[in-house]
Amino acid sequence: MNCVGCGLGAGYNRAVVDTIHDTEMGGFCFRCEEAEFGRSLDRGDWTASGDCAFCDRDGFYALPEWKPYCEEVAGRTVCKVDYRVTDETLRFCDEHFVCLHESAKPQDAGIQTRDDPRLRE
Repeated sequence: MNCVGCGLGAGYNRAVVDTIHDTEMGGFCFRCEEAEFGRSLDRGDWTASGDCAFCDRDGFYALPEWKPYCEEVAGRTVCKVDYRVTDETLRFCDEHFVCLHESAKPQDAGIQTRDDPRLRE
């Protein structure tokens, strides 16, 4: 799953879910989250409503965190990750969601570049 911000692999930080169409749109990687919001998304209290985190509009785009869990399967412990979209999940309206990937240009779609020395050959 690719990050809606940078287009690179999102890892297991946050999923991006369109709650109207109940579709997973991609992910939101830790680097993009930290660059855009610092650690504030982790520290905020999003339990108030299903509204946008930044305004009073409806929050149609949910950004749930991937959470690890373990379950017993045939006598073995199996660890997995999953997310849940609840009323307490961080959400953005359409206008604030666009801000997450406004720098991504349509002509750059599919091009995975980033100024990160660890990704250079």
